[in-house]
Amino acid sequence: MSEPTVTDIVADREHKFVFSDLIGTDYLQKHRRGYYASREQGLLNPHRNYVKLLTYLDEIHEYNEQHAKSYAKRFRESATDWKNAEAVFAEMIVYRYYVRPAYEELIKCVALDAAESDVIIERLDGTKAYLEVFCVMPSFPIPQKGEFVVRDVKTHTQNEMASVRQKLLRKITKQKQFMEARENYAVIELNDAVIAGDFTILSSLSSGYTVTINKETMNIESSGYNWENSIFDDESTRYLKSVIYFDLGDYSGRRFLFNPRFRDSGHA
Repeated sequence: MSEPTVTDIVADREHKFVFSDLIGTDYLQKHRRGYYASREQGLLNPHRNYVKLLTYLDEIHEYNEQHAKSYAKRFRESATDWKNAEAVFAEMIVYRYYVRPAYEELIKCVALDAAESDVIIERLDGTKAYLEVFCVMPSFPIPQKGEFVVRDVKTHTQNEMASVRQKLLRKITKQKQFMEARENYAVIELNDAVIAGDFTILSSLSSGYTVTINKETMNIESSGYNWENSIFDDESTRYLKSVIYFDLGDYSGRRFLFNPRFRDSGHA
């Protein structure tokens, strides 16, 4: 009796992968090396890794070949631009999540139209949700050998250019997104363990996390996020229904921050 053949999951996925030419690109090779390194160290992210990238693109190809080809083309174009390619991966993660609901007829379809939005969800009643996806990754300097570098994280602030708030506002003012009266959603992936979690989003989109201390007893009297001057007080966000955010590829664990001042053409 012959011994069963045991194949590595990477080799198996690569063998099945419909866009085999992508495997040799700088971007996928970097993810491939990272997959093995993190797996050996027990640090593999189960939601966002090389195998997931191959699997998700194959699943999208089964659902809509042209949409998969569109993502593959963008990966080729961004093969040497890590941040741009990671942004494409983030969009693909969001798109792929809605493929199963489409098969199960919980939604009508998932659509791509670059002129309209990154991902469009059409519901059974004909209404649509327009999702603009962006991937937040802090830029940290790479230290030279023997050099110590202090990481200055500003994504949780309100006025710094690197903050989530300012990135979102630039999408409105510079890229003219969320300008139409409809169900618009800003979908934000926090793609670094340093910034993952509620604090980055809630602190930046509110006025920050505040703590009130009794000066006499030095005890904390109250603490929490201050929403007196939030992102939603800016008139430019009037057509933004909600901010959806998720950590490190885990879109199933996404959270919603709804805009209390949202206005559209009659649907709230």
